[in-house]
Parts: sequence; structure tokens; C-alpha cells
Amino acid sequence: MDTPAAPPDLSASQLARRHAPYFVQTVPVRSELQGHRRLDVFRQLCEGRRVLHVGCVDWPITDVRQSLHLQLAPYCAQLDGFDIHAEIFDVLRPALPQGSRLFSDWAEVTEEYDLVLVPEVLEHVPDVQGFLGQLDKVKAKEYVITVPDAYSCFSAHFEHLPDQGTVVEVVHPDHNCWYTPYTFSNVLKKYTPWRLDGLWFFNRISLLALLSKLPGNPPLE
Repeated sequence: MDTPAAPPDLSASQLARRHAPYFVQTVPVRSELQGHRRLDVFRQLCEGRRVLHVGCVDWPITDVRQSLHLQLAPYCAQLDGFDIHAEIFDVLRPALPQGSRLFSDWAEVTEEYDLVLVPEVLEHVPDVQGFLGQLDKVKAKEYVITVPDAYSCFSAHFEHLPDQGTVVEVVHPDHNCWYTPYTFSNVLKKYTPWRLDGLWFFNRISLLALLSKLPGNPPLE
């Protein structure tokens, strides 16, 4: 049995001292991936494995030359994609390896996968609990989910112009929210039965969570 980690020492945290303990949250976040290219990290996670890539078309800025799905395809034993924007599938299909499938209906996703990759999708989703519940129904062993991180992005993505009463925010116009280390891990723990195996700062602007499905855990209803 794993020994529970010792609680962090917050004696050096001025922020923690200014607030009641109830509101002070601590989250272990690792930094080893900070200096690595996004594609290199995903390639290492996906190589030789059966992968379902959720959000595979990069809507609405699909570019075959920059497509993460097409860049990962040569390294996976099997790479299938899921996206609600099926109108873009014909753009990707000619460049995909034979046997790769693209789905827009969860009922079509019946195969078993080693890994479900969900990069920069959760912040677009209107029903986060329902979406995570659907991912849990996929026959998969592991999940990798990434989201933009408000903490990492704060200095370069937000600017207050007080004289104009305006905040300038550099963000994809389809995003519904920003995540932080705490809110991201909290959502995953609340709305999935998975084990959170690690959380990393990633790609200079994001968080990466590695999760695994525990044997014997029933899917969420």
C-alpha cells in the first residue's frame, strides 16, 4: 500500500498565511515536461499503443500541415479520432493510415484502447460532468487530458486597462473557462472514478493530467 504523502509545509507561503485554512488548497504539480515540445510528449505517451484522440480536427482552425492527429498517426499502433465536427473529416481522411477511423457519435466507439488522449478540449465543453462520464464509458486503460492553465498564462494572456475599464484577454473565443491546478484536479476527482496518477505543467501554457481506470470500478451512470 502506498504511504500517504506528507502535507506540504506552508510556513513560507505568504498567501496561505493571509487566508483561512478552509480556502487554502494545495496541489502537487510536476515540472519535468515544461521544456519539452507538445508533440514529443504526446508521441512518447502514444507510441506503439491503441489511441483514441478526442477533439481530433482542431476546429475551427483545421490545418492539415499542423494537425496533431496526423502527426501522431505514424507512431500509434492504432489511432482513431472523435470529434463532433464531422464536416471536417473529409479533410483528414486522405492523409490517414489505412484502418484509422473517425467518429462523431459515441455509440460508434466500441473498440478497446490503451489510451484516450483529450488535448485542450475540456475548456470547450458545456457539460463537463456529462462529457467526463461519456469518456468513462470508453473501454480504455489510461487517459491523458490537457487544459490551458490560468496560472501559467496569467502574465502573458491578461492585461487590465483601468482607464478604459477594459480587460484584454488572449484566449480562444470558444473557451468557456480557465482551469487552474486545483480546479482541474478537483473536476477530475469529482466527476470520474479514475485515479489521478500525476499532474504536470506542460507546453508553457497548459496542465497535463495522467489518469488510469481502476480495475473493478463501474462506469459512471
